Amino acid sequence: MEVVESYQDAESVQSNTIHLNQTKDSYFLNSSIRFKGTGNLLFVEDGAKIKDTKLLFAGNNSVIYLGRSAWPYQLEADLHHDNVLHFGRDNSFSGQTRIILSEQKHLFVGDDNMFSYDVLFRNADPHLIYDMETKKRLNPSQSIFIGDHVWIGQEVKFLKGTKIGSGAIAAGFAVLTKKFPSNASVGGNPAKVLKRNLFWTRPAVHAFKEQETRNALFQETDDFSFKRAADTFSFAKLDAELDARKTPQDRLAFLKQLSETKTKNRFFIGK
Repeated sequence: MEVVESYQDAESVQSNTIHLNQTKDSYFLNSSIRFKGTGNLLFVEDGAKIKDTKLLFAGNNSVIYLGRSAWPYQLEADLHHDNVLHFGRDNSFSGQTRIILSEQKHLFVGDDNMFSYDVLFRNADPHLIYDMETKKRLNPSQSIFIGDHVWIGQEVKFLKGTKIGSGAIAAGFAVLTKKFPSNASVGGNPAKVLKRNLFWTRPAVHAFKEQETRNALFQETDDFSFKRAADTFSFAKLDAELDARKTPQDRLAFLKQLSETKTKNRFFIGK
């Protein structure tokens, strides 16, 4: 097993590939990366901050891509064979997010998402379920996709096949299992759409005084309102693109290209 617990340790990795540089704005605190397999690839953009994080590559040929952000990553993630875990830029975490990826399927998270405490992602059940008559498997594993600027509440659970569009809100303790539109709030177990045609902004109201509360009654902006456009990129196509690229290096090249060609409405999901 190859273990990385500091920037210096990254230089000794031989059976896997790791890009983890100590730069002016970055840090790597109380964290570890463990490679049980070979051919895996970890790419951390320069400037990314990592703390209280445990990354485990339990199999071979998986990819983790962590975009830079002003906020530190707080993750516990287990990957197996041929998985992709992607976080874009400027995502924030109030506490540790738990991720388990299985059976060659993926988790893709866009930019500017806000994670509360104890969020969970699982893209498999993971045990096998079959129809008694046809003997056909009923529960294939499926990738999970999160757009840009999604607010994820406390203890939200994302299960296999979940897709949620840019600008949405997942209310605390929700259990998501399907596709949800942009600019909508969803909640419950199983989650359903609670309200459509809304947007949210990052400022926290905890310390607001009376004047700040009055000032926040209206917000004249369309920055966080998303719509279908020529640049909209379906999550189904994204999943197919990841599956079509068979090596970690090819998948990394695709993720880098996607990161550098960001457009506002790329991950819009309609009603």
